Amino acid sequence: MAMRDLRAVARGPRTQVSKVGASPSRLRRWLAALTLSMAWATAVGGAVPDRVTVEARREGDAVIVEARALLRADLDSAWQVLTAYDRYAEFIPDLNSSRVLARSGTTVIVEQKGQVRFFLFHFPMEVTLSVSEEPRSGITSHAIAGTFREMTGSYTLVQHGEDLRFTYSGRMVPDFFLPPLIGTAALKAAVQKQFGALVNQIQIRGAGSPSTPAP
Repeated sequence: MAMRDLRAVARGPRTQVSKVGASPSRLRRWLAALTLSMAWATAVGGAVPDRVTVEARREGDAVIVEARALLRADLDSAWQVLTAYDRYAEFIPDLNSSRVLARSGTTVIVEQKGQVRFFLFHFPMEVTLSVSEEPRSGITSHAIAGTFREMTGSYTLVQHGEDLRFTYSGRMVPDFFLPPLIGTAALKAAVQKQFGALVNQIQIRGAGSPSTPAP
């Protein structure tokens, strides 16, 4: 399929998401919910496997999230899991659907739908991604439609003997209301779930025991 056909697949009206108003009563409700959610998040610590490290920070409107893991795994199994886009919804929490719309060589158009759930808060996640594959090395993607004004990301795979270094780096600017004080934590939690699920699936598919966390 030619690149112009891929663009035609993705072309269409942009998903519209209503934004929450900023009335005093609504802000008070948000702040009350925020207090509870942040207390809960602190208590549970956003539990992730020891082999996974996730960090997030804010840069203006954007949230930058980075994740890494060092696994006792083989590169071929990891690549098969990473590029099985049609199966993501089977093992990634909060992802309702993930399907390939089109493919041309190493460029793939992938549509994903779900929700970001962070204690009392639920945010829509509907995105169409243009994914570029570099076989057995990694993938990069950027949103071409959906509920994010900007979403770019990259996964990398590097084999070191019997160990596999798996990393993610992403930049996200939502096109929906996201309370600033919890936005970073909520998107970090979403990446934790997806990245952790990919790590688990890689190990299920053919890897051995996890090694130590990546430094």
